[in-house]
Amino acid sequence: MASNARSAALEAAREEELLRGRPYAVMRALRSTVTELWSDKAGMFGVFVMLVMLVIAIFAPLIAPYGPDEQSLFDRLQSPSADHLLGTDQLGRDVLSRVIYGSRVSLQVGLAVVALAGTFGVLMGLVAGYRGGRTSSFIMRWVDTQVAFPGLLLALVILSVVHPSLKAIIIVLALNGWMVYARITRGIVLSTRERPYVEAAELAGCKSRRVIFRHILPNLASPLLTLAVLEFARMVIAEAALSFLGLGTQPPAVSWGLMIAEGRDYLASAWWVITFPGVALSLTVLGANLFASWMRITADPLQRERRFARATTDPSAVAR
Repeated sequence: MASNARSAALEAAREEELLRGRPYAVMRALRSTVTELWSDKAGMFGVFVMLVMLVIAIFAPLIAPYGPDEQSLFDRLQSPSADHLLGTDQLGRDVLSRVIYGSRVSLQVGLAVVALAGTFGVLMGLVAGYRGGRTSSFIMRWVDTQVAFPGLLLALVILSVVHPSLKAIIIVLALNGWMVYARITRGIVLSTRERPYVEAAELAGCKSRRVIFRHILPNLASPLLTLAVLEFARMVIAEAALSFLGLGTQPPAVSWGLMIAEGRDYLASAWWVITFPGVALSLTVLGANLFASWMRITADPLQRERRFARATTDPSAVAR
């Protein structure tokens, strides 16, 4: 009786010590991540760009000097000046304000599509990789069939039938983007399901759902996060392309692709109308790709060891 009480007390003390040390472990991990990020200048630039775009999108009403739809025909096609830092467009609207508000649509579409397509694609990949057999064959034939159709062309056909709206754009791009998640997830699951810890969980009597979501899915976090960031950049470009072709964001809403489409006829006389939306789009995509590259290296132990070895022999090689 006394030994049981002593064991319970020791167990409680051990758990309390672990809980007390958890914040310090989180702080150490965060400090290590910041140090690694600071040593990789390209990754630091990518994170900085993504954070700036996120802050601009959230606080657009507070940052923008004018409303995105405020028109003044007397001020149309003004070059950049003190009153309009990035100039005005053909309707006298402030380009800076429209670029700021355009970030909302682009980031909203990118994040929503990644969430929807990623969730569905990962679930399909988990089921196909773990169950195998006819289930895997059916899902992968579905993936192959849908991949055979050009994604942008299929999106144009669907959006030309239904009324283009923000929800329609998100749904169409999600339908065209889940296949890459399914393929990568299935490939990793096929190699992971033979690991000893998965076999031990199955022998212990764990249900398939618990094995998939508790033992297999956490090991997919690193490659899937990297893929999600890359797909975010691709979806931002896809939304801009659809808006440029007239089947994406519709006026009076504003997006970078729509701004480029509306100002393309004024390129020779007012270069700023399409230059600054294009720069914002390019910086967002570049930042996402640099961030994804840093995540890929940081999450891969082999790549981290190689980077550490290069840093030991040549400190200037870390940023390369």
